[in-house]
Amino acid sequence: MHLFDRKFQDLWRGRTVLEKWIIFFATVLCCVFLMLTIMKIKGTSSIRRSIDVAAEPCDNFYEFACGKYYRRMDFDKYDNWFMDKTTKISEEITDILEKKDSKGDLQSVKQGRRLYKACLNTDKLNTLQYDTVFKFLNKVGIPKNIPGLMISYYNEPKFNVAKSLALIQRYLGMDIIMQIIMDVNPKTNLSVISVGPVSSYVSTLPEPLYDFHRPTKIGRKQPFDIHEISKDDGFNKRLAIAKVQYMIKIILYLFPEEDFNNDLMAEFCLNIFSFELDLLKKDVDYEKKGEEFTTYGLRNYMYSGVPDPSIETLFDWQTYISYITTGTNVKWSMSDIILVRNPEYFLELREKLLNASEEKIQQLLWWKVVEALVTHTTTQMVELKEEFMQTILPSAKRSTRKEFCTSVVKSTLKLPLAYEFYVRHDLKETTEEIFEMIKQLQDVFKDMISESEWMDEDTKSRILFKLDSIRIGVGYPEIFQTPELVDKKYDYVKTLENEYLQSLLNIRETEINLLLSELGKPVKFSLSKQFIMDPLEVNAFYTRLDNSINIPAGILQLPFYNKGVDVVNYGAIGAIIGHEITHGFDIEGKNYDSYGQKISQWSSNAEREYLRRAMCFVDQYNQFELTPSTRLNGTLTLGENMADNVGLKQSWKAYKLNKIGEGVHLPGLAEYSNDQLFFLSYANVWCRKPFDENEEQIQDFIADDHSPNTTRVIGSSRNSPEFAEAWKCPAGSRMNPSKKCSMW
Repeated sequence: MHLFDRKFQDLWRGRTVLEKWIIFFATVLCCVFLMLTIMKIKGTSSIRRSIDVAAEPCDNFYEFACGKYYRRMDFDKYDNWFMDKTTKISEEITDILEKKDSKGDLQSVKQGRRLYKACLNTDKLNTLQYDTVFKFLNKVGIPKNIPGLMISYYNEPKFNVAKSLALIQRYLGMDIIMQIIMDVNPKTNLSVISVGPVSSYVSTLPEPLYDFHRPTKIGRKQPFDIHEISKDDGFNKRLAIAKVQYMIKIILYLFPEEDFNNDLMAEFCLNIFSFELDLLKKDVDYEKKGEEFTTYGLRNYMYSGVPDPSIETLFDWQTYISYITTGTNVKWSMSDIILVRNPEYFLELREKLLNASEEKIQQLLWWKVVEALVTHTTTQMVELKEEFMQTILPSAKRSTRKEFCTSVVKSTLKLPLAYEFYVRHDLKETTEEIFEMIKQLQDVFKDMISESEWMDEDTKSRILFKLDSIRIGVGYPEIFQTPELVDKKYDYVKTLENEYLQSLLNIRETEINLLLSELGKPVKFSLSKQFIMDPLEVNAFYTRLDNSINIPAGILQLPFYNKGVDVVNYGAIGAIIGHEITHGFDIEGKNYDSYGQKISQWSSNAEREYLRRAMCFVDQYNQFELTPSTRLNGTLTLGENMADNVGLKQSWKAYKLNKIGEGVHLPGLAEYSNDQLFFLSYANVWCRKPFDENEEQIQDFIADDHSPNTTRVIGSSRNSPEFAEAWKCPAGSRMNPSKKCSMW
């Protein structure tokens, strides 16, 4: 018998029943206390380890709160907390995918493991080479051999612009000269086809290397496109050179036996790249509802004034709608109603098609298909893409094959993989706490609006109604409560053994078929919980078009949320949620009603006063320097800056109203008051690797509607009288200026 066992028996022997119960409960209480203490230590360690006490909080609060963060972090892995936690989630997904199937696993997760293994099998991919790419080109009516560059092309069948475009969208979902999406007709509440301009080229197949290199923006929902990174001419020149070199290398790998003329090939690639950029339409308002046309009416509008609409390069709408519904039960006729965004674009498109040769259009389609598919073929093609991305968006880290394949499967099977987290990490109590926090934030925001003296009562009433009407999604979607429905939703996902790319294409084709099958059906609109598309995303969102906020499960972890440490939670996730709520009332969100319709709800006097207050933020943020010669654009960043400021104020008021943490000091941070901890936790979530002032990063900040993290923390803290009071900042100090901006 062990000594410990003997001592325990001695302690227990001879005790009365009451004494035994007292010992038992005391032991339980000690264990609970120990667990809570450990949780608090974990919750505050990220704050404690980031603080640089050598910095002066009233001079540069960001440096004080984050100064040691970027001296101790491993930036070869991640630049900020959001990337850190995203990486941790990806690592856990890899672990799930590498486990053997067990009896209780979802069938969709098992299919995900097969897809993962097929992706990892680079020997097989290198053996298959590019057969799948060439077969797909043939399937959509485009020759394997490059139009106009290879002599053997001229023996190919007749090319039809509308047919190939329709088949590319039918089987791949790729928008090249026209975007097509499923929308809702507001008059009938039925699903309807919506067409409009293309503003970015985003592959519909998973793009792990784009995801790996792209800038992470909190709340960003617009598609990421490499061509939109910068408006700087110097950068665009480097982009063009890198893109043309990338295209040339791909062609040489595809046709190693072909004897190309290098000058002709370079000219060919540059012409394609120029043509694809020319077809892009910038500044498209995706939130603007399209105008009603019949398909025939759009065709007539597009070709009005054209003497001969049968010109081969023009777009034949009848052929297009016939082929895009290939293999489906969907009926789309020329007399059917469609929604058209930016109708004038189709007049521009007509002119561009008239001025382009049939061969040039065919070359563009050939390239866009090849570009989307080749990343999922040989290791050489992956290396070429990595090399290209490193040129455009340099990164100290390189994606491993495991990371690549994990990203592919996660993109394909978001919900089944998230369900595995749902089973592993119970967030039921956390979700309830976040819903309660959101209600508190809404309540204090109502008070802020109601107490404002510059808004008239009618405007207040409409704004408060919208605030009450926000649809809220937190954590995991409700479908996870019925896992068999998750499997049913993904029963089309089938992985062909050793046919990785073909499996992806089959999955994508079926997804488009399912989407098209919804055409003409009523759209269900729920006033309750918003469906969360990616529960594992480390982010938070507000969507104007349905007046909803989403707080995915991915962000409900340290340092954003820590169970039982409320003062930290209100400063961190509370301010983030307040930020998202405020987006419904920022410079753009204020123009949308409770149902997502773009309708003015403000009286002229309230609008005028709102803009006057908004200009205070514009002028203030215009003064922040990115470099000694470059300042922040306060107009471009206005919406995000307002959300930061108002969101922080909401969270502070909710924190104080609930008397959270009064008289309680956290382990390792006893020297700071709870009010100070609130602001430290707010700053901590924005700690990141400092940018190195290279030209690309500066241009990225100039074009971004988010302020740099440093500015986000300093700007909103400077406008907070409560911050100045908590840190005893002297009047007129950098963190307590005499002029402060406030909306409510």
